[in-house]
Amino acid sequence: MIWLNEIISRYNKLILSLIIVIMTYLIVSFYVFGGLLAYIIPALLWLISFMAVIFLAGGIGQIKLWFYKPITIIALLTAGLQIVSLNFIGFFTEFGRSPYTYTPTGILINMLYFTAPILAHETSRAYIVKSFPKKRVYMGIAITTAIYTILKTPASKLILQRSIAEAMKFMASEIIPSGAQSLLATYLALIGGPIASTAYMWTLEAYSWLAPILPNPLWAIKSLITVLIPAIGLLIVNESIPTIKLVIHGIIGRGEIRRIIVRRSRVGKPTGLSTLIVILASLIIIWSTTGLLGYQISVIASGSMRPTLEVGDIILTIQTPAEKIREGDIIQYIREGQSTPIAHRVIETKRASGTIIIVTKGDANNAPDEPILVTPSQKLWKVIFTIPKIGWVSIILKEAANTAVTYLIENPMIAYISLSITASLAAIITHKHLNNPRRKIKRMLRT
Repeated sequence: MIWLNEIISRYNKLILSLIIVIMTYLIVSFYVFGGLLAYIIPALLWLISFMAVIFLAGGIGQIKLWFYKPITIIALLTAGLQIVSLNFIGFFTEFGRSPYTYTPTGILINMLYFTAPILAHETSRAYIVKSFPKKRVYMGIAITTAIYTILKTPASKLILQRSIAEAMKFMASEIIPSGAQSLLATYLALIGGPIASTAYMWTLEAYSWLAPILPNPLWAIKSLITVLIPAIGLLIVNESIPTIKLVIHGIIGRGEIRRIIVRRSRVGKPTGLSTLIVILASLIIIWSTTGLLGYQISVIASGSMRPTLEVGDIILTIQTPAEKIREGDIIQYIREGQSTPIAHRVIETKRASGTIIIVTKGDANNAPDEPILVTPSQKLWKVIFTIPKIGWVSIILKEAANTAVTYLIENPMIAYISLSITASLAAIITHKHLNNPRRKIKRMLRT
């Protein structure tokens, strides 16, 4: 227990500040105040916590020393990008009215209510993550991110009993997005102090509390954006920081500076941001084909919707409840027992004995399709965007692959020869790679 006493004596102020923040979180979460006090008392408690943490961290002077203007600007731009992205998606899904009041008094109370905890959270976040030794900076980032992900989530949601499916949805819709934002805020606090992380978190909260109309996309799409944008922001921060700053904060060791300088002189500045964007774009495209995110991308393979949709057009569709489908909408669906999706225009919607019936028809067809009797398992996808002709690449590749497979099946000898040639080429390339002179030297040095 000696080591524990040493830690407590060395970091007693840090531990005390964390206890103050956690206690305030528990009081606000489990003690319900009535009326206007439900806003005033929590705000006052968080303001007291904020002032206590500033005192323990070394005062306003210490906060000023942590400030780094370029990172604060990036934090604001990242928050703005996240808001713009959600609004852009809102144009293709829907917007809803904010539930908050917009009287002058109501706005002031709301601002006090959401600003106070952010001030306490971000000041203590910066104090905690900056207190970790440089050799343990990544551990500090991980622990701090986890703590403030929990503190951002209402305690009632954390302890609520859920089925496995509900728990998975809760993780995907609440914990993971909150964790992504917390990770970015922690990195901002490490590099630019609490002012930088406050700029990011406060801008997002201010928009959700003060905007009269808010985008209301499907939870899966919203979660995707609130994970991707912080990830991009994290790399933008990393790419923007001078190398010496990374060394000062322990992100890279001093021994790595020479290696980085040599690598940059040979191949230029690392393109980690570009690589991440390409990877994320690829993942989005792959996920889009599954429909798990609430939207999907498909290629038109028939001419039944000419001239509106031509063969080779790519369509972006969003899963839409049957109640929101209207006449004139173009929807995509799969009939029971079939595997090929159909994208046709809705010409009639009606209800019969509580069942929604939708009638569709291709613009180029003479007769309507068989009516769709919407069941609970029936998924309908509304077309919201079209990209002409690009899908021809997919169609040509698919037809070429089908033709090649059919030809090889009908000519097994050619298939055997092709497979042998491919295996031989792979063996030759692997042999040359493993016996590269540089690799031989490296192996000799290791042994």
